[in-house]
Amino acid sequence: MKKFITICLALLLVTSMLCSGAMARSYVGYEGGAEKFVFLPGSKYEDTDLFENFKNVLPGDVLTQKITVRNGTDGRVRIFLRAEPVDELHAEFLNRLELTVDTKTREIFDAAAGETAQLTENTLIGSFRAKGSTELTVTLTVPKDLENKFMGTMGIVPWTFIAEEIPDDETPDTGDWFEMGVWVLAAAMIIGAIVIVLIMQRKRREEY
Repeated sequence: MKKFITICLALLLVTSMLCSGAMARSYVGYEGGAEKFVFLPGSKYEDTDLFENFKNVLPGDVLTQKITVRNGTDGRVRIFLRAEPVDELHAEFLNRLELTVDTKTREIFDAAAGETAQLTENTLIGSFRAKGSTELTVTLTVPKDLENKFMGTMGIVPWTFIAEEIPDDETPDTGDWFEMGVWVLAAAMIIGAIVIVLIMQRKRREEY
């Protein structure tokens, strides 16, 4: 029997004069039991904020966030990602931002942040043995000509992570397998919100 839970995960972008610091890594862990998914590091905006590197951004920025995805259980699991439709209120703004998501072996998303595109259906991130992990690379591209009308706007992009636990007696299907990663019996679902906050917009100086 499959079980589902819902929690919020957030990506926040704040445009300002500041440059982003050293690239921080984030963590999504499937722990099973009552806790299900764990998201780190969180922030003052959202407890489940994974996107620490998408703060203090400027028009023209290309920013990268590394996310470790881990099976923290003693069983085998498959973990999937799905993008949900955005609210119409946020669509115009989000569609000005480009987002890509890559696993270690392939690209699984390349579209405007407001689209579901290749993640419209459940998309396999990987199949994990016990305590196994992999890494997602999320890249955000902010256009140099992002309009001033978007100052102070917020956009939310809902993402769903799904973990499917698979019985030991079930034959694994094909897919990406990660050592120190297994298969399963139950499924857990989380809704991820990408929240983008524009508080200030400054044009970059010309580089010569």
